[in-house]
This record gives sequence, C-alpha cells and structure tokens, in this order.
Amino acid sequence: MERRWGANLSNNMAKNLIISASKANQLYWLGRYQERVYMTLHFLRKCYDQMIDGNPESYHHLRETLDPAHKYSSNEEFALGMVYDETNPSSVFSALNRAMDNAILLREDIYTETLSYIEMSIALMKKCKKDNKINMTLLQYITDWSLAFWGSAEQRIYNTRILNIMMIGRHVEFLDMMLRYSDDFKRITLAYRHLKKYLNELPASVDSDVAGQLDALIVEEAFDLSNEEYKQKVTKYINKMIKI
Repeated sequence: MERRWGANLSNNMAKNLIISASKANQLYWLGRYQERVYMTLHFLRKCYDQMIDGNPESYHHLRETLDPAHKYSSNEEFALGMVYDETNPSSVFSALNRAMDNAILLREDIYTETLSYIEMSIALMKKCKKDNKINMTLLQYITDWSLAFWGSAEQRIYNTRILNIMMIGRHVEFLDMMLRYSDDFKRITLAYRHLKKYLNELPASVDSDVAGQLDALIVEEAFDLSNEEYKQKVTKYINKMIKI
C-alpha cells in the first residue's frame, strides 16, 4: 500500500509540473509587466529627484526613449502620463493592469497573497490618479509592494517551473529596460547571468544558438550602448532567445 501511495504521489507531482503553452505565456508576461512597474518607477523617481535638485534636463533621455512621438508637451505632463496614462503601454498604470490581467488567470498558481500586492497597487494608483499629481512618497508603496510580490512568489510558489518562468520574464524585462535607459555594464551582465541561471532550469525554453551569440555580445570588449545598432541587436537576441 505504501509503495502504491508513493507511486500515486509521484504521478500527481509529475502532472502538477506540466504547464500549458498558454499558462507559460501568462506567467512570462506577468513577470515582465510586474518588473516594468518597478523599473519605470525607479527611472522616473531618479529623474524626478534630479529635477527637484534643479536639473530639469534630466528627463530628456527618458522622454526621448519613452515618448519619441512627443505625445506629452512638457516634463510635468510626461511624468503624469508615464505614471497614470492607461492608454500608454509604457506607463506604470498600464503595466499594473496588464500584470493584473495575467495574475487573475493565475490566481491558483501564484496564490491570493501574492496577487494581493498587485491589487493594493492598483487601488493606490486609482486614488493617486484622482489627485492628478506625482506623489513619490505614496508611489514608494507601489515600489515596495512590487518587491513584496516577488518575495511572496518565492515563498509560496512550490512549483519551481512556474516560478522559473516568472523569473525569466522578470529578468528579460529588466535587461530590456536597462539596455534602453542605462549603460551600467555590471548590472546588465549580472542580470544576464541570472537570466541564464533560470533558463538552465528550463532548457526547452531557450534557443541555444541565439544564447551563444548573446554570450559573445555581452562582454566588456564588445559592450557599447552608444552604438544604436549594437543595442538593438542585443535587445533583439534577448527576446529571440526565449522560447515561451
């Protein structure tokens, strides 16, 4: 009887590890959107602090990257739009809504406690949007809840495949944003190593040929984010490498 029970348990565990293509896609994009929330707030806060210190030009690089069509007419309008504009796919609010869309479908996999951090963030965003101003003190709660989301996921999600797919999405988004908005070689290479660690846990999710080409590009000798062609090539390969 004990052997039969053990065999049934092993079979059930094997079944639980099977993830459909649609669910894998939802997990991947949940990871990406949740990281987009965190990183967008990080860059906006950095620029906002510099503006307060008397450097109004600090927004220009971020604006040119995020608003190339010049939808927003001023730095203030740009800041409000990047936080609250739900029609802007790059805004914090838009990313939160997309994260929620995926998280709702994954409630049983990520658990209510993890989902609650996104729910609290959206509730606070709605409250802040009514005031139509940037309150970095209140928005800090969303940054903190974003970190708490990942802490909860790591503590509560026992299916390592589910967590690994989310973490792959998280690190792909981090790399994508760092390549566009920053030139910190050490942080980019560290994030790339973390991404490869999660990809190694799911070898079917990575194109090894593209990964080899990326390995040759993300080295100090080749690293040059002032070269737009190089930047676009690395970004393209990172997204092409993932098979989720």
